[in-house]
Amino acid sequence: MASNIFTTIKKIINRVVDVVLQGNLDRVRILGEFNRVFEYAFLTSEINRKCSVTTSPGKPGFGHALSTIYPRSGFKITILNDDYLTDTDLFEISGYVLESPSFVRKLMAVGYDTLIVKGENSTVGLQIPLRKFGNIDDYMIQ
Repeated sequence: MASNIFTTIKKIINRVVDVVLQGNLDRVRILGEFNRVFEYAFLTSEINRKCSVTTSPGKPGFGHALSTIYPRSGFKITILNDDYLTDTDLFEISGYVLESPSFVRKLMAVGYDTLIVKGENSTVGLQIPLRKFGNIDDYMIQ
C-alpha cells in the first residue's frame, strides 16, 4: 500500500519537473496518452504485458541536436508483470514506439533521445537510440 502511494507521488513529481523544465505540457501529454494506449492494449488482450511509461535518465551517447540538457532524456517503458520476460516481449513492446518514425521524431522534438524498455523487477531490458529510427537529420538544416 505504501509503495503505491510513493509510486504515485514520484509520478506526480516527475510530471511537475517535466512541466517546469520543458516549459510546456507536451511531455506530460505524450506520457499520459501512451499510458492510456498501453492500458487499453493490455485490457483488450492485444498485449500480454502491463506497461507504464515515464521519463528517466537517457544514455549519454544517444544524444542528438534536440536532446534535453538535463538527465531526463529517456522515454522509459516499464513492464509491470515481468515474470518470464523474454527478448521477444521487449522487442514487441519497443515496436509500439519504433514503428512510427513520425512519433519517434515527436519524442525527439520534446527532448527524448533514448527508448528504454525494461521489466519492473528484472534486470532484462533494452536501451535504443531514437536517432536511428527518427531520421531527424533528414529534417535538420545543415
